[in-house]
Amino acid sequence: MKKYLYFTLMALCSVFFSCEKEEVGGTATQNVAGEWYVSFTAIDVNGESYTADVLVEKQYFSAEKGIIRTFNTAQNVPNKMQISDMATFGGGAKGSGTISNYLCFNVAIDINQETGEFSTAGGEFVRNYEENYGYDPKKGWEESERFANVKIVNGKITKDGATQNNGTVDDAIEFDIYFDNNYDVLVGQFEYMFGGAIIDHYHVSGIRYSGLVEND
Repeated sequence: MKKYLYFTLMALCSVFFSCEKEEVGGTATQNVAGEWYVSFTAIDVNGESYTADVLVEKQYFSAEKGIIRTFNTAQNVPNKMQISDMATFGGGAKGSGTISNYLCFNVAIDINQETGEFSTAGGEFVRNYEENYGYDPKKGWEESERFANVKIVNGKITKDGATQNNGTVDDAIEFDIYFDNNYDVLVGQFEYMFGGAIIDHYHVSGIRYSGLVEND
């Protein structure tokens, strides 16, 4: 009986220590990762702003707000992150954004977690991993005329920098996003809907997504 109890205890200890060893910690960017409920303001080349409600009214956007996501890269390092409109990661079809089919993006960014500041590398255009409007998988992203590269600058995640509708204080996010000139569908659609105005970039701002209807 004693022998039986001994082996039983040994087996339990083995399972316990095995489980402890397999515990996994958080990612390197867990403090700045998450889902964000944001709105986009279009800025034309003359500096004129077109707010989300106007863009929806003109049927340029399908919604005034949508969800984007920040998450760690495959390298899982503290100074790199991915940012996406969730067309891929949110379960939507590729090439369909949460706010507009013309605003699909998924790019790598550099981030300083101490200040919350982020941008694409060097504040320059980088490869967009999202399959945008006009992307031809047979040609690949290099040969697809309407596959935009993306530049993100002036990015900032501010801890407790915004207030939800229900009064809860939460983290804020904002940044400027540019699509390169070969994204002619995006530019052309804007020119048509806004009387020849030429888009320059979008300003994005929002708060951590709470999942509560009262905050939508």
